[in-house]
Amino acid sequence: MDIDTVQKYVTLIKDVITGLSAITAAVIAILGLQAWKKQLKGKTEYELAQRLLRATYKVREAFAWVRNPFQSAAEISNAMKDSNIEGDPINNPKVRAQSEGAVYEKRWQKVQEAFVELESVLLEAEAIWGQTVRDNLKPLQTCASTLAINIKTHLRNIEKPPRNYDPEAEKKIDDIIYGWSGDSENNSFSKEINSAVSKMENFLRPRLKI
Repeated sequence: MDIDTVQKYVTLIKDVITGLSAITAAVIAILGLQAWKKQLKGKTEYELAQRLLRATYKVREAFAWVRNPFQSAAEISNAMKDSNIEGDPINNPKVRAQSEGAVYEKRWQKVQEAFVELESVLLEAEAIWGQTVRDNLKPLQTCASTLAINIKTHLRNIEKPPRNYDPEAEKKIDDIIYGWSGDSENNSFSKEINSAVSKMENFLRPRLKI
């Protein structure tokens, strides 16, 4: 084999090696880009899941504040002042209903704020995970409706007590509108709230891993 033929083979081999190196580099770059995209997607979903879970917990804490059975004299006085309510809430059922209503109205603002924040995060989550994320929120929304309805019933009963007193019905209302700290295991509505929160937790838990 003469020198020219050897040089041709050497040149060919160099070209092949150069081509293979370019292909290898391109494959590595593509795989690296895919891995980066996957990591970025996982991080994005992780952070979104964290925000959504925090917003869910804020709703739970807002419920706890509304259901706090203790209303201080200062809280009642400030609520009455802000709502322009005058009179004696102790001896006048109508004024008492108005004053308690004013307290609940101020407390309920935290529930509204918590749901506004939750809804804003939920829109972003729905764009990524679809309708199923909103389905997991429905139990929490049902709890909010149940609490609001029973507070209204409670206030109406204060102002105009029902003709036939039903202790069982009254207890059901009390169990919903009042929540004692540390008594969630014995309170059916507290269990319902915790179950609603757990439903969202279970949906988000797999997404809290990178």
